[in-house]
Amino acid sequence: METLKNIQFQQFINLLLLVIVAFIQSKIQTTWVMILLLAIYASLLELGFSYYINKKVFIPYSAIITSFGIVLMIGWTKWYIPFILLTLALSQKWLLKIDKGHLFNPSNFAVVLALALFYPKALPIVGQLGREGYITIVIIIALAIAILIRVNRIIIPVAFVLSYIALEYLVIGSTDPHWKIEDFITTFYSTSFIVYIFFMLTDPRVTPDSSYLQIVFGFSVALLVAFLDYIDGIHLRNLFVAVFFISPAFIPLYRQMSGKDLQKYLIVLILCVIIVIYILGQSSRYFSM
Repeated sequence: METLKNIQFQQFINLLLLVIVAFIQSKIQTTWVMILLLAIYASLLELGFSYYINKKVFIPYSAIITSFGIVLMIGWTKWYIPFILLTLALSQKWLLKIDKGHLFNPSNFAVVLALALFYPKALPIVGQLGREGYITIVIIIALAIAILIRVNRIIIPVAFVLSYIALEYLVIGSTDPHWKIEDFITTFYSTSFIVYIFFMLTDPRVTPDSSYLQIVFGFSVALLVAFLDYIDGIHLRNLFVAVFFISPAFIPLYRQMSGKDLQKYLIVLILCVIIVIYILGQSSRYFSM
C-alpha cells in the first residue's frame, strides 16, 4: 500500500508539471482557480467515499490525478461539466468493482462520458498541450517510464505503439491515398499522446499483471483503434473509446468473479457497448494530438 501511495505521489508530480508547462506556454483552456477547485472537490469526494466504505482517511493523490487528467484532456463550455464528470469518474471507481478492483481508468472514463453526455459542449482537446519540443518530451517519457517499471506495466505502451504503427500503416495506409506515414509519426511527438499511452492506457488498477496479457492488451487497444479509424475515419475519440471498451473486456481474464459480480459485469459491458455505439453515431469533430 505504501508503494502504491508513493507511485500515486509520483504521478501527481508528473501531471502537475504538465499543467504548469501548459500554463507557462498559455495553452491550457482553464484557470488556476478552476484547477484548484476541481482538485479540492475531487479530494473531498474521494475522502467521503473512503470514509463511508472503508472508514479510512488518506491523502487522495489518485483523485487529484483524475482532476488533472480532466483538465489536460477535456475542454468544456459550461463550468459545471468537469464537476459532473469528476463525480461520475470517482463514483465508478468506488462503486463499480469486480474482485475489489474498479473497471475503468477514471480520467479515460471522464473523457468518454464527456462525449456521451455533453457533446459538443465538452470534447477531448488534448492538442492544447501541443508539441513542446524534444527536451520536454524526453523528460516526460523518462518520468513516466520510471513509474511503469515500478508497477510492471512498461510492456503495455511498447505493445500498443508497435501495434498501432503497424496496424495504421496496413489498414489505413493501404486504403487511404491521403494518409502519410510522416504525418502519422508526428503524433508521437505530442506530449498529449505521451500522456495518453503512459498515464491512461497503463493504469495498473485496470490492466493485467501477466506480461503475456499485457502484450495482448496493448495489441487489442491498437487493433480496436485501427478498426474504428477504418470504419469511421481517423478521430481522436477512437483512442479513448478503445481503452474504455478493452479495459473491462479483459477483466475476466485476470480477476475472479462471483455470481453477483458476473451479473454486474455483464450489465456494465452491455452499457459500454451502447455508449460506444452512441458516441460513434455522433457527427465527428477532428482534433489532433
